[in-house]
Amino acid sequence: MQTIDMIVREVHIGLWFLVVGFEFFVFIFLLFFKWRRTKNPFQFAMAMFFLLLAVGRCFYFIGDYFADPNSLPADLLLLLPGLTPLLNPLEASAVVYFWSGIGGFFQWMALAALSATAGFMIFGKRWAEIGFAVPAAVIGIALAVLPYTLVRDIAGVAGIFYALFLPGLFFYLAWQSGGVLRISNFMLGLGFLILFTGRVIHAARYALGEANILSPAIIGVLAPGLIVIALIVIATGNEWGQTQ
Repeated sequence: MQTIDMIVREVHIGLWFLVVGFEFFVFIFLLFFKWRRTKNPFQFAMAMFFLLLAVGRCFYFIGDYFADPNSLPADLLLLLPGLTPLLNPLEASAVVYFWSGIGGFFQWMALAALSATAGFMIFGKRWAEIGFAVPAAVIGIALAVLPYTLVRDIAGVAGIFYALFLPGLFFYLAWQSGGVLRISNFMLGLGFLILFTGRVIHAARYALGEANILSPAIIGVLAPGLIVIALIVIATGNEWGQTQ
């Protein structure tokens, strides 16, 4: 049984490695192959969005699989007791919260960057840019400097709002536009909807497991799988928009 658990864990780790690599790939694609040619601020914001998502996911990755001693094989810890000397304090949950807080900071900064640009593009006003970005930036800073348990519930509620707001924004733009641009905005909205669905499933993995809705093994495959699909849809929608 321990061998099966280890295989499942390594599959989960591999899928999250794939997510991080794909996010870096989309960042490079948007920054060096799109923004460098068009100088479109939305392309730059999208590139920064995926870069910050990738960086934040790296911290989440450490917290989920390496900061918590319970996530490492017991025999490996016995053979190499100093394997993670800086990641194993007296309270394992404290260090997991630390890495989760830093990861949350980068991920909320990603939302702030994309929301600011989207707000400015819709309303064309500086107040919209600031108003859309400030809540996400404040939550990100709070996750980094305040106790994680104090902020995570607020971040969770706000995360649901952004998970509906950004896809809804692109669906609205698709409704207002036409032709190839409509297809592009629709695919961006669909991509972000799938992306946030995967993120919500991963964030709620413990609650879903305790409620026997989804097993940890399925969640560990479903969440990163949805994110990878979302990244492909977003990259395709962005490419469609450039043909207009």
